[in-house]
Amino acid sequence: MKALLMLGALLGTLPAASSARDAQVVPLAIHNVKQFTLEAEVAGKPRRFLFDTGEGITMISPALAKEIGCEPWGNVTAIRMTGDRLDLQRCDDVRFGIGSASFVAPSVIVYDLGEIAGKDEARLDGSIGLDIFAGRTITIDLAERRVIVETPASVKRRLVGAVEVPLRLVTGDSGGLDVNLGVKTPRGLAWMELDTGNAGPTIFVSEWMAPLFGLDPTTRQPQDVTVRLASVDLQTRARVFPKMIMDGNIGMQLVRDRVITLDLKSGRAWLAPVKASKS
Repeated sequence: MKALLMLGALLGTLPAASSARDAQVVPLAIHNVKQFTLEAEVAGKPRRFLFDTGEGITMISPALAKEIGCEPWGNVTAIRMTGDRLDLQRCDDVRFGIGSASFVAPSVIVYDLGEIAGKDEARLDGSIGLDIFAGRTITIDLAERRVIVETPASVKRRLVGAVEVPLRLVTGDSGGLDVNLGVKTPRGLAWMELDTGNAGPTIFVSEWMAPLFGLDPTTRQPQDVTVRLASVDLQTRARVFPKMIMDGNIGMQLVRDRVITLDLKSGRAWLAPVKASKS
C-alpha cells in the first residue's frame, strides 16, 4: 500500500540475550520479480510480509488478526499519496520476531493486501514498514537482499565512503513512520517519500514540482529526468502524478543499485554504492 500515513513511531525492542555489538541481518526474498518480502515470526509461526518503506504503519491481514486472537477495533485514517482516504481498524501490542530480534508494535492496521495487489497474487500475511524499526539505525541493501539493524559500532564501519543526504522523518499520532528524502530543485529541496514498494521504472513527481525538474506537467507519459540528492545524481524516468499530497515518490530507482542507511531516531540518511557496503 503506497500510503503516506500521518501516523508517531513504533518502538522496537531487542531481546536481552542479543549482543549489543552484533548487527542484526534480516534476509529479504524476491516477491513478484521486483519487490521484496521478509519473514517474521508472529504467534509462534513464521509469516511472510512485504517489506515496504512507504507503508507508514505495519499491516497484518484479517486472517492473521483472527489467528492471534485480535478483534480489530478503533479507526486509523490513512491518506494514500493520491489523496485517497482509507479508514482502517487496528490491533495492538503485536510482537514480531525478525531474525534474532523481537519487535513489539503498539498498533498495526488490519487490511487485506489482495484488495490492492489483486486476489491472484501470492498470499502474504501483511506488509512491514519502517515503523517496526523506529528509533534504530538500519541499512537497506537490496542488491544483497538484506536489511541490517545496525549497532553504534557497525554503523561507523558502514558509513565509511557514504554520502549523507537530506532526510525528514514523518510521524503521526497513531504510530506510523515514513521518511522523505530531500531532492535539489532551483527553488529549494523537494521532499520525496522513500518507497521500496515503488518497484517500477519511474519515480513519481507532483504536478507543481514537475517544471522544477524540467518535466511537462500536462503529460502522464514517462519522461527522462536527473534528480540530485546532495552530491548523488540519479538518472531515471519520471511520471507526473496528479493530485499527489507530497512532492514526489522515489523507490527502487534509487536504492536498487545503492545502499541506504537510515537513522530513524535522529533523522539522517546516507547513500553508498553497493560495492562499498560489503561487511
